[in-house]
Amino acid sequence: MKTLILTLVTLSLAFLTGCQENSITDPVVKDIVIKDQASEPDKYFQGTISLDGLLADPHPVMNTFYRITGQVEYSFSVYIADPIPPVPQRYISVHCNTNADLVYVCTVCSPSVEDQLAGFIAEAWEEYRPLGENNTTTIDKTFSIQGREDGMVLKTRFLVTEDKIELNAMWLALPGANPIATDINHY
Repeated sequence: MKTLILTLVTLSLAFLTGCQENSITDPVVKDIVIKDQASEPDKYFQGTISLDGLLADPHPVMNTFYRITGQVEYSFSVYIADPIPPVPQRYISVHCNTNADLVYVCTVCSPSVEDQLAGFIAEAWEEYRPLGENNTTTIDKTFSIQGREDGMVLKTRFLVTEDKIELNAMWLALPGANPIATDINHY
């Protein structure tokens, strides 16, 4: 009878031990797992783009120009929303501070300190955009020129890739003007 009880106890322990989960095959987690990995950028860049050049006056006056001097300080991040091929989904977050002065340039006299300040731009802006199939996108931005009564604006086009941002074009435009006519004033 002792043998029968000892055998039943042994079989019961063996059964209970066999029914437990195998902890050897369970994953070992040492760190906290962050499930929202899209909140951290994959790439981060910052820099300055110089705004310097002569821009044609959009008024119908021939040979008049404005000199723009200033800069755009930028920072941008590239995020990968879905890294699975065939087409990974990437998007960018761009933050910029734009500061520039616009000075009227006299075309019939030599440049002087007396050339008048025709307006200025002081604006902070942000854009969130998906990157296209070739990992590029363009950002068209219109800046109102403060200190002007005619509504003249500065139009810019930035080319953004996954590792840089650059000024592609800039021109002056008047409200209600034909965009094709002002498009020829590119920087």
